Amino acid sequence: MTENNSPSTDEGTPAPAPAQVGPTVQPMLESEARTWAMLAHVIAAAAALLSGGTLAIVAPLVIWLVYKDRSALVDHHGKQNLNLQITTLVLGAAAVVVGLLLFVVGLAVTLPLWGLYVLYAIIISFVAGVKAANGEYYRIPMAIQFVK
Repeated sequence: MTENNSPSTDEGTPAPAPAQVGPTVQPMLESEARTWAMLAHVIAAAAALLSGGTLAIVAPLVIWLVYKDRSALVDHHGKQNLNLQITTLVLGAAAVVVGLLLFVVGLAVTLPLWGLYVLYAIIISFVAGVKAANGEYYRIPMAIQFVK
């Protein structure tokens, strides 16, 4: 006598898989995905200019959280700009700490260097926005990959 330990119905056929819980995710159209991927970069750059960098992380974060499951392109570009904004924040904090550790005189060196990175972040956001609008999976250079 052998026992069958696999789940089955009375007829010996395997039991059906459990039903999917939660709403199904509807994929985006390619044109819509390109638009949202581009906006993740362009709105972040505009927010960086208008708010002194304080709100630059909000747009890519919201766009990525809302649309990451609907489009691989938006997921990729949202992560890229999030990583750029987080890198900018980390470098800014490091610039202040290192500048203060160097007896405030270091701020004359570290803050301008950070300012150059902020300028780079704004410019590369527009470049990445153009790449996203073309449907390309562009990886932003000189940004630490915090979100993978």
